[in-house]
Amino acid sequence: MHIITGEVIRRVRRSLGMTQTELGAILGYTQPAISQLERGGAGVHDVRVLRRVARALHVPLSILVVESDEEADVDRRNFFRAGALGAAGAAGAGSPAQAVPPADIRVGASDVAAINASLNQIHELDLIVGGDRLCRTAANEVRYVQHLLASGTYSEETGRALASAGAEMMTAAGWVHYDAGRIDDARHYYADAAQSATAAGDGIAGAHALLNAGIVAFREGNRPRDGVNLTQAAQRSAARHGGPRLRALCAIREAEAQGAVNDTSSMAGAVSRAHRAYDSTRGHDPEWVYLPEAELTGLIGLAFTRAGDFRQADAHLRAAVDSSTAWPREHWHWQVHLAQNYLAAGDVAASCALLSANLHTFKGLASTRLDADIEKVAQAVQPLYKVPEVKEFLELRAAGV
Repeated sequence: MHIITGEVIRRVRRSLGMTQTELGAILGYTQPAISQLERGGAGVHDVRVLRRVARALHVPLSILVVESDEEADVDRRNFFRAGALGAAGAAGAGSPAQAVPPADIRVGASDVAAINASLNQIHELDLIVGGDRLCRTAANEVRYVQHLLASGTYSEETGRALASAGAEMMTAAGWVHYDAGRIDDARHYYADAAQSATAAGDGIAGAHALLNAGIVAFREGNRPRDGVNLTQAAQRSAARHGGPRLRALCAIREAEAQGAVNDTSSMAGAVSRAHRAYDSTRGHDPEWVYLPEAELTGLIGLAFTRAGDFRQADAHLRAAVDSSTAWPREHWHWQVHLAQNYLAAGDVAASCALLSANLHTFKGLASTRLDADIEKVAQAVQPLYKVPEVKEFLELRAAGV
């Protein structure tokens, strides 16, 4: 499920708090011209226009490119040949994006900083547009870092920083591939990330890779015990230098895995550790750690759902929904989980009514993972088609609303 290029421009612009008039002033266009662009006007097919827009919005050019079988691929191939799938920072500066450098390039702190800037932007854009649109960008960034590690020359200190940045970029690539439903690719990226983090002696990056691998294990691989082991390993990796939110995130993911193996006592212990870590001040939290209180609350809700305590899950998931309106994908993510909780509790009508009321908001996102979660609900309720709320949901789903 993809949205048109003009709609992507609109969403990114609004996420930055920028008006059409302000974007037009940067580009030298009138407000009506920006409005026409966002409605899919001729400018969205002009390489030069899109390159200027990407620069003004500080996003990789590839973010603005709709991947659709219905559209001609000529312009997109031109983008890719030009290296447009490289670092966001390069695109924002108006210089060529990060293509594969020649052998024996000298790598310095500025190169590592550019990789980290691109990494942060991938995380931010994932919250806006979903992972499907980011897979190619992240994969290209991983190849770029791997080439620097293999062929570049650098000091020992820069080499460790580059390996750490590479580990985090691999983990980011794993996450967007996971969000896009490409589970095997995600696993491979996480394994490579863990190896790179070990080589760099970076326990925080190692914790990130192990944590995400654990999520895949208990959510997608039907291996909840492996999920417990991996999330516990992530906590050990983060224990020495990880900050409050990182340690809380590792603990709450263990709680979800413990819920999946029906170990409610261990789940409660993990939730308690998460709260203690969250309230502490020790250690360092890297920029990628996204754990506002609403997210912590929602993840606790998921743990209760997996443990079969649907009443406790309902309270936590509702709080996460109410507190995540600023991030479209996250907001919809928690609504889908709340609907799944209703379904697991046997309230089919409430589950379908919630999804029906919000299907239109999902249409603008590109997340195969969330779409698959909705499809699971649709398949589960299909036998109850005569229930009015089920009928409405299935008909809206079939109509592509």
